[in-house]
Amino acid sequence: MNVIDQSPRRRTNFWRSRLDTRTAAVIASATGAVPLLAIALLSPTFLRPNALPVLIAVLTFTAVTVLFAAKVGRLSERQFAVLGFGGMTGVAISAYLIADPAGTRAVTSMLAIVPAIAASSSPPRVTAGLSAVAVVMATALSVISVGSSGWAVTAVAIGAAVTTVLVPVALIGGLRRTLSVVNRKLQQLADTDPLTGLVNRRGLLSNAGILVHEACERGKPLSALVVDVDYFKAVNDTAGHTAGDRTLAAVAATLANAVHAVVGASDAVVARTGGEEFLILATHREDHELTRRILDRVRSDCTVTVSIGTVTVDVRPAASDDGASPATSFASTESGGLDQVLDAVVRAADAALYRAKTDGRDRACHAGTLTISWQGTVQGRQHENGRGQ
Repeated sequence: MNVIDQSPRRRTNFWRSRLDTRTAAVIASATGAVPLLAIALLSPTFLRPNALPVLIAVLTFTAVTVLFAAKVGRLSERQFAVLGFGGMTGVAISAYLIADPAGTRAVTSMLAIVPAIAASSSPPRVTAGLSAVAVVMATALSVISVGSSGWAVTAVAIGAAVTTVLVPVALIGGLRRTLSVVNRKLQQLADTDPLTGLVNRRGLLSNAGILVHEACERGKPLSALVVDVDYFKAVNDTAGHTAGDRTLAAVAATLANAVHAVVGASDAVVARTGGEEFLILATHREDHELTRRILDRVRSDCTVTVSIGTVTVDVRPAASDDGASPATSFASTESGGLDQVLDAVVRAADAALYRAKTDGRDRACHAGTLTISWQGTVQGRQHENGRGQ
């Protein structure tokens, strides 16, 4: 049996996981200055007199930069700004040390590398600062290299050098903004149910996480409602699936309008969780105004009715335990994140929804209070009252 040595691949995967794109680009751009030393050793006239020691000092700094970046793996913004400024200073010094003006202009173009890297992933202020420094250095080198040729040539050289720096920054910055817009649209599509325009299960998780966290911090409960369209199969069977789709879209709009009118858009999330079922998570209302408003609005605005199962969600920090003794135990203690919390909430509300269906539909039943521990543990405690609303 042949044994394939996968150690090179493992080393490659290790470095890919350790280095982010920006840090890898910094290392690659820094090592690009190494050939200057080889050229200087092969052609002594390549540099200005007595320039070799200075070039060696620059390359020493380059080596330190590469080693530091490789060790850190993922540079912070401050580390990137410092190393980027140092790298551009090294490029400017190296360009100045070259005796041939054409060589100086060629190396000057390397000043565009660091601002371009910044434009790909750094904040605008870092990109703008490094770009400004690069423009100043490119302008100074242009004046030094062709200043004796007259103001017209100098102006052209400055314009060319500045353009060399700014064009890549502008292009990469524009591409980054375009990608950000596309990613936001793709994220919205991935999080949205195409039929109703409500968030789907994926979008529910991100929105619910915010509500649960805020409820835990404020010490205020949440209301969870599972809403199911009554006799929806009959709608599809008698009027067709197109009419069923229109019905679902109408119910979704009505739910969203009712919820936003009672608790506001920022304090609630309305999601389609599958088929004709919806989940609402909102700040708690003691007088059950939300369920009444939903039932009334659906009756008046839609051609169908809905049944609702509700549960009050008491969110507490993981370490909190007041020893309260629940009237009825809902489930054993579970551990996990937001997925498990939502599953427990839906199970509790589903039980109340089943009672609402059994009692005649077009009504709401309450499952009591479900106490959860937000930092990973779900304490399934439920106070049953079983009343319809």
